Amino acid sequence: MAVKVSRRKGPDADPQVVEILVANGYHPSVVEVAADVPVRLLFLRMDTHECSDRVVFSEPRLVRHLAPGATTTVDLPAAGPGEVRFTCGMGRYRGRIVRRSAAGGDAHGGGGRGAWPWAILLSALVALLGASVVVGAPVLATWLAVTVASLVAALLLLRIVALPRRAANRH
Repeated sequence: MAVKVSRRKGPDADPQVVEILVANGYHPSVVEVAADVPVRLLFLRMDTHECSDRVVFSEPRLVRHLAPGATTTVDLPAAGPGEVRFTCGMGRYRGRIVRRSAAGGDAHGGGGRGAWPWAILLSALVALLGASVVVGAPVLATWLAVTVASLVAALLLLRIVALPRRAANRH
């Protein structure tokens, strides 16, 4: 999939161009584009199934006929971060367009990456180290506690960060 991204934002920007093959489903079925830039979808219908003769979009609410063996252009206006879902006429083929802001966030408040997990981990380590020094714990026990706590915190944070991605990939 080739996505051509415009450098300008807003409704007058050059559209991002995405090619989608319609053959027993949409390929790719998930497309990531920049938010606040128009999107031009080029649907190439190679499927002869009856349900693939139209594509229905959730927002904006659009329905377009797809000619067999031809490319149909669908232009979507610039919009903020979020998702646009599309299906075939019978709802069997499903796809979505994920619009991401330049910072990598989406409509749900962030892309799941950044410095905050590491800041929390560092704060926990400093707190543990400080507490062990205050209570006079031996050095070996302190480092053991810090190491175990670090591993547990890192694993929990990685699990928390991975949950939104797994949920998104199920749909």
